[in-house]
Amino acid sequence: MESLTVTKLATSHATTSEGRELVKFCSLGVEIHAFFVPAAAELPGPVLIVSHGAGEFKENYLEMADHLSRRGISSLLLDMHGHGASGGRRYHVCIKEWVADLRAAIDYLETRDDVDPQQISGFGLSSGGTTILEAAVVEPRLHALVALDATVMNTLPLSITLSMSAMSGLGYIKRLLTGEDLRISIVKLLDEVELASDPEINARLRVDPGKVMAFKNFPLPGAAQAFFVSTIKRVSKIKAATLVIWGEDDHLDPVSTAHLLHEKLTCQKAIEIVAGNGHAGHLDRNRKQVFDLTANWLLKHRP
Repeated sequence: MESLTVTKLATSHATTSEGRELVKFCSLGVEIHAFFVPAAAELPGPVLIVSHGAGEFKENYLEMADHLSRRGISSLLLDMHGHGASGGRRYHVCIKEWVADLRAAIDYLETRDDVDPQQISGFGLSSGGTTILEAAVVEPRLHALVALDATVMNTLPLSITLSMSAMSGLGYIKRLLTGEDLRISIVKLLDEVELASDPEINARLRVDPGKVMAFKNFPLPGAAQAFFVSTIKRVSKIKAATLVIWGEDDHLDPVSTAHLLHEKLTCQKAIEIVAGNGHAGHLDRNRKQVFDLTANWLLKHRP
């Protein structure tokens, strides 16, 4: 993926009653919203930029950020382009834009006195995992990576692949004629694919208003990169120490993808398969194992 120019504009922040900061900065002319959760330890220190998955938002990572804070790690939780409170085309998943968001986040963090610029790392789930891996190919300022059930290639069944490809084609025609994407509902996927292994958490995800809204208004071709990427072809260029974490019960991106990703990486690397977790490992029953694996990796690879 080619390097992108990131627009730098004035940033703003405000501290909430929970002690986290609501941060705003600019990426490609769009306002990006984020939470900065400081470490409960002496600063400056390591900080983790968190990139969520398609149809998600930063609030899903607050429990992880609080856990990392107690381990001495700050977090910057992003609402990516088109998601949450950030600007951009609603629910689009354009990895170039998301990589720009990540690079703009690094620019922002480098302005803070409570962050060590040599200890900025990236964490991403699903399409967020795509983002941190693609960013690391072109961004030397990322010190370490944690890829959680990252989307690195198309793993959809052939029938769904053909259907999505056909609808993306129709979307391109509609965009050409009207300037707007085709909007479809993929809510059925929430019923057919268990995002979490824990039945209670999976049931909660199926009715989550934010996720349901995103899945009811899924734009094509605007969000096709939530499924159709070729990141696996470029991960050998990554130099940052990379931890691959995967849910053993992931039915969206199978565990075989985790092993292939780990095999293709040529940097310092490790792989952890978490039993009892599905695709949404940051929310699933063994999420605290994911949190601890993440913290241990970052602390192990401090410069």
